[in-house]
Amino acid sequence: MSGLLAELWGIIEPVHQFLSAVAISLVTALLVAMFQPRVKITWGSTNMSFHKFKLDPENEPIVISTEKLFIQNTGRKAAAGIELILNDIPSSYTIWSPREHTSKALEKGGFSILIPTLAPRELLIVDLIDIDRRNLQLIAVNCPDTLTKQVRFLAQRQFGTPVNAAVAYLMFAGFVGTIYVILNLLSGGQ
Repeated sequence: MSGLLAELWGIIEPVHQFLSAVAISLVTALLVAMFQPRVKITWGSTNMSFHKFKLDPENEPIVISTEKLFIQNTGRKAAAGIELILNDIPSSYTIWSPREHTSKALEKGGFSILIPTLAPRELLIVDLIDIDRRNLQLIAVNCPDTLTKQVRFLAQRQFGTPVNAAVAYLMFAGFVGTIYVILNLLSGGQ
């Protein structure tokens, strides 16, 4: 019987070694791809505001809309050639932090703002002002390095160090408690 097992192992061993080598190669490639620096562009806006100004009593009020756009590279690699596409030409816009950029009117009535680079973890803010309600909208953010993703940005209150420390402590205590309950259940609940 042992001779049969030795013969069977002699057949299976090369296949086993090959499959092990393939599995190790695939896992290594997957780990390298997971930890490789990438560009991740997220974008959105917090709100749009409308204001009416009656500068001349004889004329209709002027309607001014404002919007704040946020574009962020949440990745670990610098992004190049970020293009913001608006549906119309804004009356005025400001980019914060100030940087070199180009803008142009598009043939079909849109407007393009091209930012040469965006560093990792950098947040770019674009303030738009539009007069006479043209309903200005950011249609798309294009980047040749990645597909961009629209997300919701919310204005949020910032808390002090004591509140942040208390929240961190409670989160850690909850994590430890969860691990304790899982281990207790796995060991038979004693």
